[in-house]
Amino acid sequence: MAASEEPIMLYSPSKRVKLTRPDTKLDEAIAALRCAPTTLEYLKILPAHFTAEEAKARRESRAKDATILDLYAFALNEGGEYELAGPTGVFSVDNFHKTCEAGIIIAPKFLGKGLTAENFYTLFQYIFEEKGFHRISFETSAENEPMRGWFEKVAGIRQEGLRKEWWMDGLGGWTDVASYAILEREWNAEVKARLEKRIRVKSS
Repeated sequence: MAASEEPIMLYSPSKRVKLTRPDTKLDEAIAALRCAPTTLEYLKILPAHFTAEEAKARRESRAKDATILDLYAFALNEGGEYELAGPTGVFSVDNFHKTCEAGIIIAPKFLGKGLTAENFYTLFQYIFEEKGFHRISFETSAENEPMRGWFEKVAGIRQEGLRKEWWMDGLGGWTDVASYAILEREWNAEVKARLEKRIRVKSS
């Protein structure tokens, strides 16, 4: 995987979610989402204030980095149109060992709508099946029970460790971080089917 402007357009099985490369017109929306209360509740590592100019600079810098693939998730709204649901993608890409780390931020209006399953299903399918990667890892606040519950109970993704006081919270404090990972064979053997079942339930 390398930095490239090659277009990417990925759809979840239900077509409720699509993933594309970052849109230059959405810097302001991304800035607001990164410092939304629902985001900062569990991602205290992020700054409490973030401007559209900072979002633009971050987007442009990361686009040049071959170890990062940023994507935007869009979800169908009640009007049947795709609306920004949040940033996702992979980073810390190691092409030799075929490993990377994945992340996601969901916009407040889409929380609890089943988009995490559709987003990650689409991303995992792309990384494992199209790009041939071996392993994807994840880190989240140890206090983030919704995300940890999703990893463990919905997707069946293994917890690999607990890092004590790993993230600084911006106020001089520290946050414990839970680490998870999924291997390609785990995706094929179990996780893919679990997410497909979840997507069918949420779409019915």
